[in-house]
Amino acid sequence: MEDSKKHISRELILETTLSLIDENKSIKDVSLRVIAKKVGCAHTNLYNYFSSLEEIFWETLGELLLIMIEFCGNGVDEETNQERKIFLVFSNLIDFCMNHPGWYSFIWFEPMGGKPSPRVIEILKRPGAKLAELIKIANNISNERAKLIYDILHSYMHGELSKWINKRSFISKSEQTKQIILSRIKGLYRLLLKEGEQLEKFIEIQN
Repeated sequence: MEDSKKHISRELILETTLSLIDENKSIKDVSLRVIAKKVGCAHTNLYNYFSSLEEIFWETLGELLLIMIEFCGNGVDEETNQERKIFLVFSNLIDFCMNHPGWYSFIWFEPMGGKPSPRVIEILKRPGAKLAELIKIANNISNERAKLIYDILHSYMHGELSKWINKRSFISKSEQTKQIILSRIKGLYRLLLKEGEQLEKFIEIQN
């Protein structure tokens, strides 16, 4: 099977890996042979594009985060209210994670060997930085305070989504769960803004 006939490329391999993780809801059964079979080549051909399965996983993670960032930006440019922009991003993020639990697990839970490339390391920093920047702009606060607020909000959301994805939540319906998470994020966000002086003191202690 020649690559030219099968149109095999790095992009196709990464797209295929993403699809398999989404279908399997895990990387557990995603091997070089499984990827190659779906791509339509011998598994040894994958070494023409990647040095190992670990490299494929790291590069796939980078591509997944770019997809997630694009999805989370849906409708944000059209929204004129800065606070609603923040909540819209969180709403989109919750939808993305609930619609793709396998991808969410891949991002946060799946152990991987090897090391990410400098490009992937840079991508890993983008999601949090973008949301923290929105919080900063909306409230004219310091980078440190905006990042702390983002970290607290995201940690809460992550905990709730982890319970739901792993079927540890008492509420099984996704829409009901989403509304509860989003409502609490809004309340927590506004509460954190009111505690400005205390947050600044906390930041000073941490530094």
